[in-house]
Amino acid sequence: MSAVLPGKADYAGAPHPSGDDAFGTDASGADAATGGAASGTETEAEAGALAAPEAQRVESALQSARRASALWRRTPQAERSTALREIAAAVESAAHELADLNSRETGRLFDDALEGVRSGAEALRRFAELGLLRSGPSLAGAFSGLDFTVFEPRGVVLGLTSWDDPVAVACAVVGASLAAGNAVVLKPSGRCPALGRRLGRLFASAVPAGVIGTVTGSGAVGAALAEDLRVDAIVHIGSSEAADSLTQSACATGAHLVRGRPGNGVFIVDREVDPGWAAASAAEAAFRHAGQLRSAASRIYVLEDIADDFLEAFAGQARQWTSGERLGPLVDARARKDVHRVVAQALDRGALRIAGGAIPDGSGSYYPPTILTGPAATLEGFTEEVRGPVAAVIRVGSFGEAIAEAAHCPCGASATVLTRDIAHAQIAAAELPVGTVVVNGVAQGATGTDAPGLPQTGSPVGFGPRLLDELSRPKVIHLEPPVVSRPGPGLVI
Repeated sequence: MSAVLPGKADYAGAPHPSGDDAFGTDASGADAATGGAASGTETEAEAGALAAPEAQRVESALQSARRASALWRRTPQAERSTALREIAAAVESAAHELADLNSRETGRLFDDALEGVRSGAEALRRFAELGLLRSGPSLAGAFSGLDFTVFEPRGVVLGLTSWDDPVAVACAVVGASLAAGNAVVLKPSGRCPALGRRLGRLFASAVPAGVIGTVTGSGAVGAALAEDLRVDAIVHIGSSEAADSLTQSACATGAHLVRGRPGNGVFIVDREVDPGWAAASAAEAAFRHAGQLRSAASRIYVLEDIADDFLEAFAGQARQWTSGERLGPLVDARARKDVHRVVAQALDRGALRIAGGAIPDGSGSYYPPTILTGPAATLEGFTEEVRGPVAAVIRVGSFGEAIAEAAHCPCGASATVLTRDIAHAQIAAAELPVGTVVVNGVAQGATGTDAPGLPQTGSPVGFGPRLLDELSRPKVIHLEPPVVSRPGPGLVI
C-alpha cells in the first residue's frame, strides 16, 4: 500500500493566519510603525500580562501551526525546497520596501538594511539546497542488514528574533525550520512590528496555511508562546536577559532551545600590522550599523608597540564616520541612554576619552562614534553586551596577553585578529572561546556562518548547516530482511 502524501487541500482545515489578527495589527488594521499592539519601545525581555486580543492571536497561531506541522513533515523535500525558493523570490522582490520599513522603525541606514534583506533571501536559498543534500551516517552492521540515520522535524518551532538584523535572522530561522520539515511561528521584536508583519505575509504567501505564522505584540506574547507545550523548539536571537528567562521556560516544557551567543565581538591588533589598515578595519567592526550588530567589536586589544599610531588613526576614522553618512541613530532613546551609561561609568573610573562620549544636543537617538582607552579595570562595563558605536581600546604587552584577556571575558560569537604571524593566527583560532575567528578580515555576522560558541544552557549556533541539525531529530534505522529471506551459511543468492 503506497503512502498518501499531503497536498494543499489537506491544509484546508487549518485556520489561515493571514488576516490582521494573526499578524498583530490593531483593531483599526493599522500597519504603520506606530500602529499595532507594540509601540516599538518594548524589548523582548519585558513581559507583563497578556491582553485578551494577544492571547487570541497566540492561540490561533499555535493551533494552526500544530495542525499544519503534521502535514508539512510529510511533504517531499523537493516541494519544501521549491517553497523556500519562492519565499526567497518574494523577499527579494520586496527588498526596497522591507529595507525602508527597517530603516524607519529601527533607524538602520537604508543601504545596510537592504544588504540585510538580500542576505536573508540568500539564506533561504541556501537552506533550500541544504535540505536536498542532507544525509546521515550509515553503519556497517549485519551482512544482510542496513543501519542508517534519518532526520525528522521537531514539530513547531518558535522564532524569537531581535531588531538589529531582523530580516536576515527571520529568513534564516524560517529557512532552517521549513527545510527540516517544521512549522514555524515567528515573534518579531516589538521595536519593528510593521516590518515583522510585512515579512510574515511574504513568508506565508508561498506555503500552505499554518506552516508559517507571525504574531506581533508585547513581550508577554513571546513569553506566552515560549511557555506553551505545543512548541517543540525555540530559536532565540535577542538579549541575554530574555535568553535566561527562556531557559527556564524550555526546561519546564521540554522544548529544545537554540540561542544566539550573548556578548560583543573582540578585536585584536598584533604588532607589525599597518595602523591605518587596522584602524579602518576596527571602525568597520565597531561602528557599522551604529555598533548594534551582535558581531560588533566593543573591545579592541592592541599591542603596545603600535598602540599610539593605532589610536591616532582610529580617532581619524571616528571623525570620518561622524562627518559622513555612514552612521545612523540607535534604535531608540532608551538604547542611547544604556550605551551612554556604560561610557560614563568608564570615564568615572579613569578611562581616557579619545573620541565621542557625549550625547549631542537635540532630540533623537544618535550617538557619536566613541573611543575610550585605559587599563582593563576602567573598562569593565565593556565585557558585557554594549549595543552602540563605542569601542574600548586596551593596550597589551604581548599577543599572548591579548588572547588571555580576550578569553577571560565573554567574547560573543566572533573575534577578529589582525596579524602577520601565522603562528599567532593559529594560536588565536585554538584559544579564543568564540564560534567564528576571522583572521585579517572583519567579522560581519553573516547568516551563512555557523557560530556554535561555548557549551551553555541551550544550543548556541549560527545560521549555517548546524541550525538545520538543531531543528531536526536524528533517528537510526536498523533494517533486516524477514527471517525466511535471510541467507544462511554457504547459501548462494
